[in-house]
Order: sequence, then structure tokens, then C-alpha cells
Amino acid sequence: MFRIRTTLAAVAVATVAAIAVAAPASAHDTIVSSTPAADSQLTTAPTEVVLTFSNNLISLDENSGTAMTVADESGEDWVAGEPTITADSVTVPLAEGMPNGAYTVTWQVVSSDGHPTSGEYSFSLAAPEAPAEPSATATESVAPDQSAEPSQTAESAEPAETASWPLLIGLGAVLLVAIVVFIVILVRRRR
Repeated sequence: MFRIRTTLAAVAVATVAAIAVAAPASAHDTIVSSTPAADSQLTTAPTEVVLTFSNNLISLDENSGTAMTVADESGEDWVAGEPTITADSVTVPLAEGMPNGAYTVTWQVVSSDGHPTSGEYSFSLAAPEAPAEPSATATESVAPDQSAEPSQTAESAEPAETASWPLLIGLGAVLLVAIVVFIVILVRRRR
């Protein structure tokens, strides 16, 4: 009986320690919205990229760990200035003259827990070519701005990525409980 209690106490301590170590890893801030939104197809070139996170970001004076690039298919970076952090958002201005094509936004910030976190997403630009002569039908055929609808895609895509941490922790806890039950059954059978 003493061995069973000792074993159960040791397993309980190990479980608490595993959960305590895993909890900070899942505490990193995540993107809740982005402009332009992930996987959006724009008809006009954006003037800036704004990422909004689940918590306020840490902003240090120099070498803060906050960085962002907006690269086209050839690898050219279109960021035209330093990132600006305001509470839970980071913004970078973009250069004019962005050509049509796919763009990859790569970012790194310092989470509210003090740890760096990073990621990337893509959007594309398909601006209509300027017609030789302006006409009323050309302005009517321009697609509406799609930033509102695709931002829901960015909101749902990021949390799914971060939702895997609690799932893994839960599965680990269930596995640990199963191992404890197995050990208890073995110990009882030997008696």
C-alpha cells in the first residue's frame, strides 16, 4: 500500500510539473486580425500592413525584436519604414509601386510574456491595368475592397494553430493518467 501511495504521489508531482512547464509555451500572443488579411486578393496596393495580436506587445527602445518584411515573388522587400507598436498592434508602411503578384508577410514580435514569437502569411495583388481612356464602365467593374471578409479567415486560421497546444497538453495528461492506472493495476496483481 505504501508503494502505491508513493507511486501515485510521484505521478501527481510529475503531472503538475509537466503542466506548469507546458503552460508558458501556450501563452504566446497570437494574431487575431491582419490588414491586408491572410489569403486576400487585393485590387489596389496596400499602403501599410497592420497586425493585431491577442495581447499588448512589448516594445523596447532598440533591437526590440520586432521586425516585419513584405516580400514579393522575386524576394524584394516592400517595407518602407520601421515597425510601430501601439498596444496590441504593429504597423509597417509600404513603398509605392508594388507590382501585381503574391506577397509574403513575415513577422516577429515580443509577446506580452517576454518571449519572441513569429509567423508569416500571404496575400496577392491583382490591380487592374490603367485603361488608355477612362470610362464609366471601367470604374464600375473594379472589385470592392475585400479586406473585411478575408480578415475573418486570418482570425480563424491563427487560433486553430494555437489551439493545438492545449490539445497536446490534454492528450499528454490523459496518457500520463493511463500510465498511472496501468502501474497501479500491475502492482495490485503482483500482490
